[in-house]
Amino acid sequence: MSESARVLIVDDDAFIRRPLEFILKAEGFEPETAKDGEECLQKVKQIAPDLIFLDVMMPGRDGFSVCRELKADPDTADIPVIMLSAKGHEHDRTRGLELGAEDYMTKPYSPSELIRRVREILAED
Repeated sequence: MSESARVLIVDDDAFIRRPLEFILKAEGFEPETAKDGEECLQKVKQIAPDLIFLDVMMPGRDGFSVCRELKADPDTADIPVIMLSAKGHEHDRTRGLELGAEDYMTKPYSPSELIRRVREILAED
C-alpha cells in the first residue's frame, strides 16, 4: 500500500469533508472531495481513486445508488468503498455491504479507527 494513496471523500456536508480530508492528509494520503453522487461519479473517472468514502444520505443520488453503479461498472468495480453514514441501523449496514462496499462506518467516527480501516483495506489490494 502506498501512503500516498488517493482517497475520494463524498459527502454533501463540508463539516464532514474537511476534517476527514485533514485527517487523511496528516496520515500521508492524497484526499480529494466531491459534494454529491454525480460529482463522485465524474471524479472517479478523472482521478481513479484508490479508495472512496461514500456518505449514504445526500441530495439527488444517495450513496447506496452510487455504490451500486460503481460496483456494476467494470472500470470502477475494484475501487474499495467505505460507506460513512449517520444511519447506524443494521439493515443500512447490511444493505451497503450487499451492494459491494468493503466497510460501513457510522458518524461520528474515531479518526484512529478510520485510518486503521483505510490501511487495512488498501493493504488487501
